[in-house]
Amino acid sequence: MIADKDGTILCVLAGRWRYAISQAQIEHFGLIDPVDAPIDQRGHPLICRHLATLLGDAEVLAPGRHHAMTVVLRRRSVALLVNHIDNLDGTGPYEIHPLSPLITRRLTLPWFLGAIIYQDAPLLLLDLHRIATDVAIGAV
Repeated sequence: MIADKDGTILCVLAGRWRYAISQAQIEHFGLIDPVDAPIDQRGHPLICRHLATLLGDAEVLAPGRHHAMTVVLRRRSVALLVNHIDNLDGTGPYEIHPLSPLITRRLTLPWFLGAIIYQDAPLLLLDLHRIATDVAIGAV
């Protein structure tokens, strides 16, 4: 499967690890300080969570403004905070490789759409909509 028709796969640094994301799942990119009680475009409080913590990384971002990816759900919006967001250097579109059943069965949460190969190494492709949904309903 090919990532997006226009190849909009980005790289995020969340804690110590890099992940691939689909730009199509993001409503807005920006800088957010969660202490300021940000609101979404509909005037509702924005739910802010550190993506690295959700993915099991113990490294915590320092207080202050962080790169944020806002995912809009039906009733709420979730801002996933990361260390850095960047374009992938190279030619797209990227082919999404499915995760093997052996790996998929052992995942605690089904937050990965597959993997792409970038600079001869695999990058896990996150399902940001699924992560945001789990955050919004309080599952994590």
